[in-house]
Amino acid sequence: MTKLFQISLVFCLAATAAAQEQVLPKVLWMFDWKDLSAQIPNSQIVSTDGVSVLKVLKTNDTPLEILLLTITNSSLVQKANAIEWEMKYENVHLSTNKVLIAGNGPRLEFYETFPPRAVGGDSSTNREAIDFYGTKNWDKYEFPITPAYYDNETRPKVLSFKLSWPSSGAIYLRPIKLLGRASSLGGWWSPQQAGLVGGIGGSVIGCLGGLLGVLAGLGKARRFVLAMAKVFIALGILLLIAGVVAIAAKQPYAVYYPPLLMGFILTLVFSINLPSIQRRYDELEIRRMTSIDATGG
Repeated sequence: MTKLFQISLVFCLAATAAAQEQVLPKVLWMFDWKDLSAQIPNSQIVSTDGVSVLKVLKTNDTPLEILLLTITNSSLVQKANAIEWEMKYENVHLSTNKVLIAGNGPRLEFYETFPPRAVGGDSSTNREAIDFYGTKNWDKYEFPITPAYYDNETRPKVLSFKLSWPSSGAIYLRPIKLLGRASSLGGWWSPQQAGLVGGIGGSVIGCLGGLLGVLAGLGKARRFVLAMAKVFIALGILLLIAGVVAIAAKQPYAVYYPPLLMGFILTLVFSINLPSIQRRYDELEIRRMTSIDATGG
């Protein structure tokens, strides 16, 4: 019965860890520079390893502002969690005074435009920006979008991506990606909910499994232990079915993986241990009866 106790503790830890597993971002939409309809000043589209790259070359300190991208598709915006891109730059200088001042150097700016909060009101805008200068090879950057747990009325309707550049140098941008996560892709529940339910459920089942192992080892509460073991087997089978249905329904990782893992462990552990638990109780009962007969009681 010690084995059942140990396995139950492992189950507790595994279920909790699986439920808290990070969900990889999903690419909702990718803007390829080769599909650019308007000409961007001082730029050209080049191909690097089969990927379209926007190259912006500037040889003077005349201020330049470029609206790189505007996303107005509301269904995409509602599902999005972040906008991501890869960029490198070469010999990007500071403004003419050679001092990097907020808003006075080269920067990429991301705007979220929100609808008016009341009829006839004005729209509002959130802005985030990164400043950069010098030379740097390809690196990945990301701006978060107002979190998905906000209701649709407080999420942005339009996303904009702008380059402000008062100096000289060369900038290269790979395709811009709009990212979403499982919670925003129509899942039955979010990764956060999966973590909460999996963590609590895994801990409770793991502790109960350990308790059953201890009681069986002591030969106590036979009916309770055997009944709970059968309940856990049935629960495991139901969880396995739920996980398979989730896969068939093309649910995200956070939906199908926790029930599959928990169902597999429950079904396997208690199906294997149920016969030995029954034998343990039978052996203890035989010993008790033998002892009674030996003492004449």
